[in-house]
Amino acid sequence: MSFVYPGLLFFLVLGAIPIIIYYLMRFRSLRVDWGADYILERALARRRRKLYLDQIILLALRALAVMALVAAFARPLSRKAGTDGAGGEVLRVLLVDGSYSMLAREGSGTRRDVAMDAMRQLVSRWERGAKWSLYSLDGNPDWLVDHAEVTVAANCLQTIDALEVEETDVSLAAGLETVLAHGVGERREIYIFADDQASTWAGVEQITAQLDSSARVFWVRPPLSDHRNLAVTQLEAGHERALRGFEFPVYATIRNFSSEAVRDAELAFFVDNVRIGAKRISLPPGQNTAVSMDVRLNEIGEHLVTARLKDDALPFDNELSVGVKAAESVSILVLRDADRTGAFTSSAKWLAVAARVFADGVGKKAAPPLQITEHSEPACELATLAAHDVVVLDGGRTLTGPMAETLRRYVDQGGGLVLAADQNVNHEVWRRELGGRQLLPAAPRRVVTRPIGSKECRQLSRSGFDLPALRDLDTGVDGDITRVQFYSWTEFEAPDPEAEVLARFSDGSPYAWQRRFEHGSVILLAAGLNSWNNNLLVRETVYPFLLHLFTESASAGEYPRSVGINEPVVYMAEGDAAPVAAQFGLRNEEPVLATLTPHARGVRVEYAPGSARSGAGSLLVLRDSGRERVWVGIQGERRDSDLTPMTDDDHKALQERFQWTEVASAEELMGVLDEEGRGSERYGWVMLAVLAFAMGEILMGLRFV
Repeated sequence: MSFVYPGLLFFLVLGAIPIIIYYLMRFRSLRVDWGADYILERALARRRRKLYLDQIILLALRALAVMALVAAFARPLSRKAGTDGAGGEVLRVLLVDGSYSMLAREGSGTRRDVAMDAMRQLVSRWERGAKWSLYSLDGNPDWLVDHAEVTVAANCLQTIDALEVEETDVSLAAGLETVLAHGVGERREIYIFADDQASTWAGVEQITAQLDSSARVFWVRPPLSDHRNLAVTQLEAGHERALRGFEFPVYATIRNFSSEAVRDAELAFFVDNVRIGAKRISLPPGQNTAVSMDVRLNEIGEHLVTARLKDDALPFDNELSVGVKAAESVSILVLRDADRTGAFTSSAKWLAVAARVFADGVGKKAAPPLQITEHSEPACELATLAAHDVVVLDGGRTLTGPMAETLRRYVDQGGGLVLAADQNVNHEVWRRELGGRQLLPAAPRRVVTRPIGSKECRQLSRSGFDLPALRDLDTGVDGDITRVQFYSWTEFEAPDPEAEVLARFSDGSPYAWQRRFEHGSVILLAAGLNSWNNNLLVRETVYPFLLHLFTESASAGEYPRSVGINEPVVYMAEGDAAPVAAQFGLRNEEPVLATLTPHARGVRVEYAPGSARSGAGSLLVLRDSGRERVWVGIQGERRDSDLTPMTDDDHKALQERFQWTEVASAEELMGVLDEEGRGSERYGWVMLAVLAFAMGEILMGLRFV
């Protein structure tokens, strides 16, 4: 017999209170002599021995009633002899799966809810002085409790309640290897709180640690009737800085992690939590699909775009978000020499024509989406460049060392540089001045020119978009991009390892590269924008092409609005009113302070640790003039989304090896422990004893009335 709260047993001394009261009352008795006193004395003498025994029984019943009540508050537990070792000494070891697959739902609760309930009930039954250990199997597996003694059950419950689910996959093989080697030689009870995920249990049959004969294993395996699970694995915005009123695409990648086909699943898209549309998805097992949605932002400022699947077995991975900033227009500065005024010597004239077409399309009340400015002054100051979102450099401007250095500083401050390698480019100067300053995604080698109308030409591909910036041209909604023909193009050396392909020619060779820096980017085109020797000018795709190209280049001034787990979250706060404070927050979590650092273009707001889990995050920037919220999508790799259970054969083999007792709920676990006498409560029996002693005291008291 043991007790949950043995400290209360010190109050058993309260059982002496009835005895103390009895003798105190005897001392206070008053003796009065009267005439027939001797007759009463003779009668009492004959019954004295029987009355004395009745008083002893009455006092005993009163004392036992008080002591039994104290014992009831101490919560007695009974044990079968030998089940937990001599004196009840047994080490309880808890192995807890901390991966997000435990959030799979069955009915109104999750598997984690079942595991947490079972752990709480288990811990609450342990007696004072019991030893226990807890191994958390998460992203950083470790012993949270190691051979600790139970002092107060509430403290153990606090440790249990502090457990969290992390965005990671786990290996029960490694966890069990560690747990089985823990406390060897002691009598142990090992409790496994994990799901039946096949990937989690992979390799368990190969562990070398062995169970000793005195160890018992319990597996709390919450049920899951439907293991089918879809997940949003990636969400990309065509541009993280979009133009107000102009559509841009977002691309969601969906994966079916189950071994069964999924039909007619709904993927909905939201802007600032307002539903804008949905699409239906059917996926074979283990396959991916990409779903696009055109988004239009009608208000300038920060927005959050979200792709969300309808709830399935695991809602945790059904949503991803990305932040997008809507701007009024893109300001473009075209560099050219003053004497380069010919039709094909610079891209300035052609881009000016395109800008006028855009202006006519949006009407007189709205600002044109592309604002073209020419700069032909000999001096090229950083302040001049910094006033524009994008700078265009082609063969129409003579490149010098000082200009290249200014362009480098412009990119470092967040500017977007577009290099159009036309027929007038001096390749040697570009390689020396731009390449020496890491501004060339690939070094130009030579210009290839063919007669217009000849069979040998380059055409753009509808499937050569590694990045989302120009990818919506593959649908043909804005015209057939493959109809664009180039009879003059530049061939390049091997690209820089950090360069990414924006678009390709139909033969697979790159047409456009992009290299992003911390805050700024360079886009390199294999053909010029001066309309020489190509039909881009007369194709219907020219305007969407230019709009996406320069919007993407202007996005270089924005820090990424979609980052990975534990990646820094950064924002450049510009404007006259400098920020006074900033916070980073994730939904359902307390916000934390972000740092403010002065920068040439404003104040750099940063939360360096980043987020430990995926979801919609934001930087709240506080200024004296108000506040602004910058949305950021935290996107993590879906590493634990495959809910496929282990096979029946694997399950049978593991059960034979570990001889575990398998339960599906806290109630089943408590029932098994009670049946085996492992901590069965005897509270009810003690309360019956209290009632019996109290009734006996009443009946004995009636004998004296």
